[in-house]
Amino acid sequence: MSTHEVPVLLRLIPIMSSTSSLWYAWDQYEQNTLFRKAELKTLSNQLLPRYFTSFFARGAPRVLALLATTAVSCGAILRSSGDMSASAAKPWYIAGLSLAVAHLAWAPLIIPPVKAIEKDAKGQNVAHLEHWLRLHVWRSLTVDLGAWLCCIVATVVSLS
Repeated sequence: MSTHEVPVLLRLIPIMSSTSSLWYAWDQYEQNTLFRKAELKTLSNQLLPRYFTSFFARGAPRVLALLATTAVSCGAILRSSGDMSASAAKPWYIAGLSLAVAHLAWAPLIIPPVKAIEKDAKGQNVAHLEHWLRLHVWRSLTVDLGAWLCCIVATVVSLS
């Protein structure tokens, strides 16, 4: 099967899912920075354990679904394209897939501040949130942004 036989919609899925993942990461940052306001610190320390428990219970499956969609669609494109080895898009699809999966490599760093907040760190929840936000930003700017850029380049190259 040639690279032109892979449906255009399949080639667009990695862009759509990685865009959604990056957008969701930005929304998480924007929403959670509100808890850092100095005038809300006492209230935030009280609310964060319940909020984070709900936030991650609902958000983690969404993030995993978006990452899986990016990885699986990139893999499907690579597998469906018989002559992909000669294509300039191949390394970009591999990188997009790899970076989507690399999001999960941040889990050992991300989980401890999340669990500390969920278990109620008594007055330290905002400090743990700030730690989580720093990690979240670095993860977003490295693997999430990287996956998005790679998926865009892969799609543009494969469709040209």
